[in-house]
Amino acid sequence: MKLQSSVFALLALALSGAACAQSLDRFTVTANAAIPGYNVQHLDNVGADQCAATCLDASHASWCVSFDYNKTSNQCDLSDKRAAQVPLKTDYPNNPYDHYSLKVDALAAFEHTANAAISGYNREQLTAATPQACAEACTTSPRAAWCRSFDYNKNASSCDLSDKRASDVGGLKTDYPGNPYDHYSRRVIAGTPNPIPGDRHVLLIGIDGLRGDSLLCNDCAKPPTLSALMYGGAYHTNVQAGGTQATFSGPGWGSVFTGFWADQHGVTSNDITLPLKKPHVFDLIKQAYPTATTAVVADWANLTANLRPATVDQAVANAAKNSQQATDTVIQWLDQTYAPTAIFYYLHNVDIHVCCYAPGNATYQQKLLAEDAQIKQVLDALTRRPNYLNEEWLIVVASDHGGLNSGHGGQSPDERDALLVLNNRYGNPSRTPYCSGDLSGAPMRQIDGATPHILDFLRIDNPSDGVKSAVCGGN
Repeated sequence: MKLQSSVFALLALALSGAACAQSLDRFTVTANAAIPGYNVQHLDNVGADQCAATCLDASHASWCVSFDYNKTSNQCDLSDKRAAQVPLKTDYPNNPYDHYSLKVDALAAFEHTANAAISGYNREQLTAATPQACAEACTTSPRAAWCRSFDYNKNASSCDLSDKRASDVGGLKTDYPGNPYDHYSRRVIAGTPNPIPGDRHVLLIGIDGLRGDSLLCNDCAKPPTLSALMYGGAYHTNVQAGGTQATFSGPGWGSVFTGFWADQHGVTSNDITLPLKKPHVFDLIKQAYPTATTAVVADWANLTANLRPATVDQAVANAAKNSQQATDTVIQWLDQTYAPTAIFYYLHNVDIHVCCYAPGNATYQQKLLAEDAQIKQVLDALTRRPNYLNEEWLIVVASDHGGLNSGHGGQSPDERDALLVLNNRYGNPSRTPYCSGDLSGAPMRQIDGATPHILDFLRIDNPSDGVKSAVCGGN
């Protein structure tokens, strides 16, 4: 009996260990990182697999979505936040932490129809796959930009990914011999109706380190999407950043977002602990229209922390300089029935920090063209919105600073040279233009750029020090 009891005990221990290991598979790990300050429960003398199992058990599953594991002390901190929601700290001495984030159940984002498929609209086939794997493939980069559904072949364990839904192609086919297929369609998220009169929205595209003079010169890359926005709307290629503040990202984005210089908005450097002392333009939108929704996606931690709107509805941190992840996030927002009222979409790769921040430099041009292709994906998603022609979107492109040689921060003309683009007619040229032509002939300060024009377009009072261009507005 003792031997039998020991066998049962060892079997139970083995099963418990296997269950813990399976629990760990439910998490994505980011090595040498943690989210300090968002801990809900602390556990001592545990392995990472035990932390995962605890996070998933019945008493914790209602709130636990991540944990930080201390590899040196065998401790973990369970949290109700993911790294995508809050700043991820990666500079701990000796890197004691790993961050574990619960994977989202991708299949839950799909509606399942048994014994059906959409024949003839397949874009990519995956083999030796489960429905869960197909759902994950459909909802992550790079397929998330186009994948709307998949047909799963139960006999072959394969799936066909499609950029169409059944409603796009006249319905489902349900008479296959033997019924080998099941159809999975990505759910359409409703979102919140936009309260702004005229269904006006703002898409603010932030391109870090983009010199305003690097777009239309003879030796420039001439990115096609940005060029279309400029020529179809209004643009200023020498918006003056810096002057009273360093040409760093913190002060620059603070001025873009508030219409004040750093001596008033408070973010005088790239220190993430500096609070924004003036209201973010997205917060002013929500003050005027409390049910308006705002969204931010960025990989630079300051933009999803101290520089983000205080009342933001969604703030997503993509992986470092992974523009496709940011693009996929915006596309998902635009795929909602009711898209956010205002979106900030940040692209980081033009901020190269190698030689040279110069219009004719091949590396600088290559990075700009790559980000331009990302913007094209977003604008394609915007213009395919079913109600797009009845909405009015002001697309604003702004940069935080220029650059000189391999850096920025000083007050040279190249470092102070930033960009502004305004276009409310992209894909809908019948719209009355909010603003047209080259505005570069008149001086424009960085505080005169995004904020006063966004507020004017939405017909919201402007409390900032920024002044809009006299030739814009009136529609």
